[in-house]
Amino acid sequence: MYDVLIIGAGFAGLTLAYQLRKKSSDLRIAIVHDSSFPLDDISDKVGESFNEIGAVYFDQMLGLKEFMKERYPRKLGMRFFKINESSYQEMGYNNFTPNHAFHFERGKLENDLFDLVKDKVDFYLNHKYLDFETVDGEKHVHVLDRNDKSSRTLKAHWLVDAAGLKKLLARKFDLTHRLPLNHSSVWFRVGGGVSVDDFLPLTSDNPFTTENRSWSSIHLEGVGYWVWILRLSENVTSVGIIFDENMYEFQDLATWEKTKLWLRDNVRVLMDYLDEEQFPIMDFRILRRFATQSDYWVSDERWALVGDAYGIWDPYYSNGFDLIGMQNTILTELILAERAGQEIHQRIQGANRFISDVMRGFAATFTDFYSRKDRWYYICSKYNVDMAVYFPILATIVHNSLESMFVDEDPVFRDRVLFYLEEGGGIYFQLIQLLASDEFKNNGVDGYDYMPLNADTYHAFVPEMDIPYHEKERVFPILEKNCNLLWCVFHYLKSGRNYMDFIKNGAYFAITEQTDPERYRDNPDQLEADLFHSA
Repeated sequence: MYDVLIIGAGFAGLTLAYQLRKKSSDLRIAIVHDSSFPLDDISDKVGESFNEIGAVYFDQMLGLKEFMKERYPRKLGMRFFKINESSYQEMGYNNFTPNHAFHFERGKLENDLFDLVKDKVDFYLNHKYLDFETVDGEKHVHVLDRNDKSSRTLKAHWLVDAAGLKKLLARKFDLTHRLPLNHSSVWFRVGGGVSVDDFLPLTSDNPFTTENRSWSSIHLEGVGYWVWILRLSENVTSVGIIFDENMYEFQDLATWEKTKLWLRDNVRVLMDYLDEEQFPIMDFRILRRFATQSDYWVSDERWALVGDAYGIWDPYYSNGFDLIGMQNTILTELILAERAGQEIHQRIQGANRFISDVMRGFAATFTDFYSRKDRWYYICSKYNVDMAVYFPILATIVHNSLESMFVDEDPVFRDRVLFYLEEGGGIYFQLIQLLASDEFKNNGVDGYDYMPLNADTYHAFVPEMDIPYHEKERVFPILEKNCNLLWCVFHYLKSGRNYMDFIKNGAYFAITEQTDPERYRDNPDQLEADLFHSA
C-alpha cells in the first residue's frame, strides 16, 4: 500500500516525488512510467528553460539551486527582438535577475531528477497505466508490464496524474476542454551554439553591454508568431516557432523543409545565419493546438492532475514549470496534512480556487495577444505589464505564502492571500483591456528602440523572500504595496505617456503601502513628480 502513486516520471512527477520525500522521508511513493531510463538528452518534450517562479521552486521548495548551477547554464532573463528591414529593436537585461533560472536539455534534466529519487521511490518502469477504481477508500491502480504483457494492481491512498498531455485522469472524468487559442508549435535542435551576437550584432547606439545576450531566453517577435532560441549547452541550441493558426497555415510548417522556407520568408536573418553556420539539425517536432485546461485539478477523492495533465495555455513565458511548482507545493501540503489526520476539504477548495485564478491570469495574458504584435511599443508594454503582476503578486505569494496557505485548516490567512491574488488579477485584466484598446493603439507613443531592464527591480517587487511561517502575515503589506503599484501603472498608461519612462525613472522603487493611487487617476504630472527618481 503506497501513500502516493504518481503516473509519469517526467519533470512534474519526479519533482513531486522529490518534494514529498524531502518533506516526509517515511512516505511510501511509487511512480508508474511507460518507458525506461536513461533518456536521450534530446527529448521530444517542449520546455527547455524555466522562469523566475520555476527558479523559486527549485531553490526554495526543492533546495536544488546548487545542483542546477553545477549542471546547467544560467538564463539571463528574457530578451525580445523585433527585426525590421535593416535594423532591429531590443529589450532585455544586462545583468542576471536575483533568482537562478536555467536552460536545460529536458532529457538530461529528467535523468538527473531520476537519479535523485531512484533509491527513495518504487519505480514501475515500462509499465502502462490502464485504469483505477476506489475500493474501501483505497485506489486500486491497474497497470500493464510492457516487458512480459502481464498486468498487476497497485494500491495507493493518493493518485497523481503527472503524465502530461495524455491527460489520463482528466479524460477518465471528462474534465478537460480545449481553450480558445489556436496556437501550434514546431521546434528543432541544432548541433551548435546559436549566437544572437553573430546575426543581430550590437550597434554603436545599442546600450546593452552584456556578453551573455545569447544566454537569454530569446524571443524574435512577429505578428501572429514568435521564434524562441534557447542555448541548452555550448553545443546544442533549441529553436522553435509558436504561431497562431488563425493567421498561418499549419501545413506551411508541417515538415522541416517547409519550416526552412517559412523562416526564410519571415525571419530571413536567422535562416541565413543557420545556413551559413551549417549547424546539423538534430530533430524536428510538432505540437498542434495544445491549449487545454481541466475543470479542477485536485479532488476530495484524493487524486490530482499536475502540469500539462491539468492544463497549458502557451509557452511564451515558460509558465508550465511555474504551474508545476505551485501545484506540487500545494499538493505536498495537502497530502501531509491529511496524513496527519487533519481535515482538508476546505483546503482542497482553496487549492482549486488558487490554480483557477492563476489560469484566468494566463487566459488574459495570451488571448488576442499574437495578432497585436505589429507595434514594438505594444510588445514592450505588454511584457512589462505582464511582469508587473507576475513578480509583485504571484512571485510574492510563491516566495512567502504558498506553503503557509495550506498548512492551516483555518482559512482566514488563505482567503486573505486569495483576495490579493484576485485584486491584483482584477487590475491586471483592466490593464490588458487598456493595451488592447484603440485608445492605446492610437496614443502616438513610440517607446525606445532599445529598452534595458533593471534586474534589481525584482527587489522592489519582492522585498522579502521566504517569510517564516510564524510571521506569515508580513506578506500582506507587500501585496498591498504591489496592488498600489499596479494601479499606478494603470493610471500612467491611461494618461497616454510612455510607460518605458515610468520604468526607466525607477517609479517602481518609490511605491509603498501608503501610496494612494487615486491621487494619480487624473493627474499624471503629480505621479511623475512623486515617483520618478534615479533608479
